[in-house]
Amino acid sequence: MVTKRIPFPPGHRRWGARLLALALCLTGLPVAATAVEGGALLSTEDLQTLEPAYDLFLQDLADMIIARGLLDEADREDWVRYQLGDYYQNGGFGTISAMFTPDLLNLARPEEMLLRLQKELPVGTLHLDTMSAYSPLDATLPGLLLEASLLDAQGLPVACRFRWHSTHGGFVVWEGGDGQVQEIGNTYINDGRPSYWSDQPIAGDPGNAVWTIQLEILDAFDDTKILGTADLLLTPQGNGWTLDTNALQ
Repeated sequence: MVTKRIPFPPGHRRWGARLLALALCLTGLPVAATAVEGGALLSTEDLQTLEPAYDLFLQDLADMIIARGLLDEADREDWVRYQLGDYYQNGGFGTISAMFTPDLLNLARPEEMLLRLQKELPVGTLHLDTMSAYSPLDATLPGLLLEASLLDAQGLPVACRFRWHSTHGGFVVWEGGDGQVQEIGNTYINDGRPSYWSDQPIAGDPGNAVWTIQLEILDAFDDTKILGTADLLLTPQGNGWTLDTNALQ
């Protein structure tokens, strides 16, 4: 049996460990992960660099645990999103669930599930990774995750930048390694790497109000040239917000 035991920073909520314990049903000795230089957590640049390889690894692992009867094929994508949610919330350190636990994914809260959205534009396909829900009173992240990319018809990255704007709340950047959160304001331009949106908890009944994060895809060198636009719709629920597969419009 191979297990992965991860050191969590002081005060960090081990939500993954609370729901499950890692058990990869393979032969071998326990493997302990070590902290990277500069802190116990990986930086956002590290996460962005490693995500494609980690995603492929999760797909290969899903093949194996499905073959072993530990996961239903119908649950593959939800399982991958669950693991990637853990990956981002724990700064690259967390747990991998590869054991038979009936209805495991039913125990996962929307705040812990990665949500992958896309929108077709004349210049390519906009991809946006976020979370299925966000509540400022119950979150391990400093805000709602926002990671964007634009790919052409061949699946290759299109050189561009992203301008985020919201009339409610504001944007922050977070380096998981040192825990520092930098407030940006309600307009932010970046290259698509992970950033976060946050607002005060919802108080009272918002009625039918919907919070909107506006996104403009800019030319890589000219801010006046807009390649496309999109809106991310956040629906109030309790003291936070939820997102669904139609949230990117």
